[in-house]
Amino acid sequence: MLERPIAALLACCSTALVFACIPAVQKGEAEEGDLPAAEGSAAPATAPVTDSREIEGKWDIVRFDGYQPARLNGPTRVAFADFTDRGVALRIECNYSGAAGFVVDGRFRPEPGAAFQTEMGCGAVREARDTALFSFFGKSPSVERLADGKILLRADGKELLLQRPDERRLDFLPRPEELAGEWRLIGVTRYMEGNGHAGIGLTDVPGRVILTDTTASYTRCPQYDFGYRYTEEGRLLKTSGPAIPASPASCAELSEPQRGSGDMPTQWDAMSVLHASPMIEWAGKEEILLSTDRIGLVLSRAPCRTIEQSGDHSETKEVDCASPR
Repeated sequence: MLERPIAALLACCSTALVFACIPAVQKGEAEEGDLPAAEGSAAPATAPVTDSREIEGKWDIVRFDGYQPARLNGPTRVAFADFTDRGVALRIECNYSGAAGFVVDGRFRPEPGAAFQTEMGCGAVREARDTALFSFFGKSPSVERLADGKILLRADGKELLLQRPDERRLDFLPRPEELAGEWRLIGVTRYMEGNGHAGIGLTDVPGRVILTDTTASYTRCPQYDFGYRYTEEGRLLKTSGPAIPASPASCAELSEPQRGSGDMPTQWDAMSVLHASPMIEWAGKEEILLSTDRIGLVLSRAPCRTIEQSGDHSETKEVDCASPR
């Protein structure tokens, strides 16, 4: 039942020592999102940012040196420049790094010190983009707040355009008619401090989530069907239906032999997300993310096929990787 839990833990732990040395740098996986990013254009600058506290917190990268990265790969952000009062944590679809420093009088002032970054292989193009982004902050870029709330940084002929995640996600909302139909359970993720996360795969869990324009259900537990309203901010706002229990006593398909430990989620968290009026957005090709502040659930409508052999290995057949009903 549990797919990829060890890989998820390694993704969080393998870079822990590096992140401990970089201001505000967090954990994650090294994969590029499948969904093209929404177009972002820089509005006229209105004022320089005079203090790091003005822009502290999370920022998505909308564009860097002409390149527009994806926003998500599955449940996690893949391109960001998150500021603290000590520096900035960086990623653009590949490795993680960070720059110590602070913003003052409209510029990021880098502080000297050892440079740390992960060293995951992502191909020549993305690794070159890593190098360009990670060195960008060492060139004391100018920092300006635009009229639309975005932040524009400039240095050495390059521009970095940033937007708050809650605002940028609005460019990735599915239309109501795009939600209708059957969705496979792909994985559930628990969000931790900063950009840390721990997740498990659910592709072997039978059943499907079915969305209509007003109702949501999990086919193996119809007793928990509920009504919802899709809001303008991209929320599946629960409007009717039963409350769910803390454990899957009457929904064995989402139980598991051993509960998750520490920060690991459990299969039942998938149902918890559905009933928590989650936010929703495209997460990749034919995938959507339903999320709260604590948990993310990825669903897919793409077919899932695997090859099975007969007992004597004389025949093979293609089957659905999880029974839909």
